[in-house]
Formats: sequence, C-alpha cells, structure tokens
Amino acid sequence: MKKLAIVTGGAGFIGSHLVDRLLIEGWSVEVIDDLSTGSKANVNPKAKLHMLDIRNPNAADLIRKKKPQVVFHLAAQASVSVSVKDPIRDAETNLHATLALLEAASETKVKRFVFAGTGGALSSEHVRVPTDEEHAAEPASPYAIAKVASEYYGAFYRLAKKLPFISLRLANVYGPRQNPHGEAGVIAIFTKRMLKGEPVKINGSGQQTRDYIYVEDIIEAFMASIRHKDAIGPFHIGTGRETSVNDLFKKLADLTGYNRKPGKGPADIGAPTRSALKSKKAYKELGWSALTPLDEGLWLTVDWFKRMQTVQTQNTFPKSGKRK
Repeated sequence: MKKLAIVTGGAGFIGSHLVDRLLIEGWSVEVIDDLSTGSKANVNPKAKLHMLDIRNPNAADLIRKKKPQVVFHLAAQASVSVSVKDPIRDAETNLHATLALLEAASETKVKRFVFAGTGGALSSEHVRVPTDEEHAAEPASPYAIAKVASEYYGAFYRLAKKLPFISLRLANVYGPRQNPHGEAGVIAIFTKRMLKGEPVKINGSGQQTRDYIYVEDIIEAFMASIRHKDAIGPFHIGTGRETSVNDLFKKLADLTGYNRKPGKGPADIGAPTRSALKSKKAYKELGWSALTPLDEGLWLTVDWFKRMQTVQTQNTFPKSGKRK
C-alpha cells in the first residue's frame, strides 16, 4: 500500500509542485485547498482534491479519517498587508487553523508534520544578514507573529504529544505557477505586467533586499525534511544572497524586453529593509542547499509565463520549467 501524504494548500504555487514531486516518488496524495488563491488546474489529476478551507473543522477531521503518514501544511493567508489590516482574520487562518491541524495530527499519530514557516518576515532591522535561526524571530507583522507562534505550538506538540513536527522557514520563493495577483510574489507580478507592456510599480525606494529562491529548490527541502526524521528545525531555507527590488526589476526587464521605467508606490508596512537567510543548519542536518542561480531561475520563470500566455484560453497551465 502506498504511503499517504496530505498537503494543505496543494492547489497553490509551492504546494502543487510538492504534490507533483510526491506522486513521482510513489506517494498517494490528497490535497486540502479552498482555491481562494490556488487553482484546480494546478492540481495533478493523480491527487485527490478536497475543496476545504483549513478553518473548517472538516479539514482537521479529514486528517483523523485518512490517518496520513505525513502532513505538509502550506495553506496560509500569505499577505503581510492583509495581516496588518485584519490581524484577527490572519490569526484565524495562520494560527488557529494550524493548531486544529496539529491536534488532529497528534491524535492520529502522524509520523511527520512539516510546517511551511517564513524566514524573511521574522527578521528585523537589528539582525545580521544573512540571518541564522538563532537571531530570526523578531516578527514585525501579524503574519509573521502567527507563523512563529505556530512554530512554538508545533514544538509543544512535539514535546508533549510526541508529534514529529518540523518547521521550514522559507525565503522569497518564485517560479512557475506563482500567482501574479496580489502582493505575495513580486517576480510573478513584475513578469506578467512586463510581458503585457503594462506599468510596473516599485514600492518604497527599491533598495530593499530579499532572498529569492527557486521553487524547485524549495521542494528539495521539503523532501529532505521527511527523509531526515530526527531533524526538528526550525530550518532556514534560502540562498543567503540579497537582491534589491531595483536590481530584480532590471533583470526581469532584460529578460522580457521591457523598456518602461518603473512607477513608485509606498513602502510596505511591517517588512524589513534587508532579508536573506543563512541555511548552514539545513546543509548540516538535512543535506540541503539551494542549487539554482537567480539568473537561471528567472529565465525559467519568464519562459513559463510566456508559454502560459499562449494557452490561457485552454484553461490549462504549461509544465514547470526544468534545468537544462
């Protein structure tokens, strides 16, 4: 009998890539996703989709019923600005629902609960960049607060209820299938608008930096997290390299042939000026490191968005970019 993995947020950007990889490696996969930001077209037809909001008690009950070997918890309210405007809604999704899933997983003796945390959003202006795990937890937004609180709850369940919990703190993930609607993926937003010749806006000075990591590398980290069963984290999953938004704009403009100057918008509230993650611990304990150079990852991403434009009328998505 195949091992079963449940992936919350499995119709989304990162989650759908993870579902594909699990299926390739012989897992049976079931997805919990309300499709509020994900797409049914992202979900591999070999996986079973349950259209559920993780705040719905039926989501936790599904874990109790299915008794999976592994739960990958990626579903989240992912907007920092939304969390600032509505902290209660953010906590309902990112903290309360996570707690319910942890409880269900502990009751059914799940063998691994993998939590998708955040790295850059936990940083502040006072930490050294690139940042390691010992100096990261200074959240400045409700989004980040809920994420780090979920890690503490996960540690409680690991110690008190013997749930094998691990947290991966992700840097700024980009790549094929990223949703360009909203604020969560600046690369997707810029790329789509540039390919259409539409205005592009840079918030703040553009000198703010982020650690951009290609989605294929992130999936390798998730798979490593279930191979190394004694590792508990939290683990920083990033490249350790900073790229400013201004530099990112230039790189994408070159790749897309965009020749317009960017507009200006207000700086984001609750976001650090600089962010990059040191992943030395992940290398030592998980055997993981990022392999995709930014220029290569951007090329693969732009290529995917170009191909997506040609098939939109078919309501399908082109396959992900692969290294050559």
